[in-house]
Amino acid sequence: MNVESYLGNEGGQLETDKVQSWLYDNTFLVFDLETTGVDVFVDLPVSYALLIMSGDNCVLESYSLVDPGIQIPIEAAKIHGISDAAVRRHGLSLGDALGLIVDQLMRAYRNGWFVVGMNISYDLSLLDNVLKRELGVGLGEMGISPGVVDTLVLDRHYDPYRKGRRTLDALGTRYNVAKGELHNALEDCKVTYRVLREMATIYPAIADLEPSTSSDVLAGFHHKWVEGYNKWARAKSNAEIDDNGWPILLDRGR
Repeated sequence: MNVESYLGNEGGQLETDKVQSWLYDNTFLVFDLETTGVDVFVDLPVSYALLIMSGDNCVLESYSLVDPGIQIPIEAAKIHGISDAAVRRHGLSLGDALGLIVDQLMRAYRNGWFVVGMNISYDLSLLDNVLKRELGVGLGEMGISPGVVDTLVLDRHYDPYRKGRRTLDALGTRYNVAKGELHNALEDCKVTYRVLREMATIYPAIADLEPSTSSDVLAGFHHKWVEGYNKWARAKSNAEIDDNGWPILLDRGR
């Protein structure tokens, strides 16, 4: 074996070891909501899931339907399959669900865990706004600011020129992970974690993320993506998108 080959193999093993250490030495709280719609400023959760993982070890798996106190729009029910009857009969009250979610997010922040999601800006922003309406304070006012990792933001950053959709289903296919019934919050959490693990294997720089700084790093990735998208949109005379903050969207002009 020549020196170049030896160094190349050694470097590859070091990258593999780094990724494995990152996955097994850290704890990841994966979070997902199914909701009444797509507007983070007005819509409500109808189910939540929290999955706490460290390597292959599942520390916690929590899932429940949530009664939003309003009728679930037909369009939303068609996507996630959750009915008014189901949440009335089996769902937690909105207040109880918020309490459980906030407790785990605070636990993650205090223990230096990552909080992970697929397009988690949506889930965190919706949660933040529901908390402000229901309790008068959001995540920031509660002192909850964990290190966020978003598989959508990472995928856009590390594979920017790939064509096609970037839904959770598409990412599951791209990273060759097993997928169950998507738009079930718990299954979405499991698939998201599998995707993150595979992404870190392909892009070892992900393993440089730390809970104390990951939100700032990914915010930079997101802002860069918005700039690139808007540059493309202007060239095509398409509508640009607003950069309203990340991971919590700011309510501008509502």
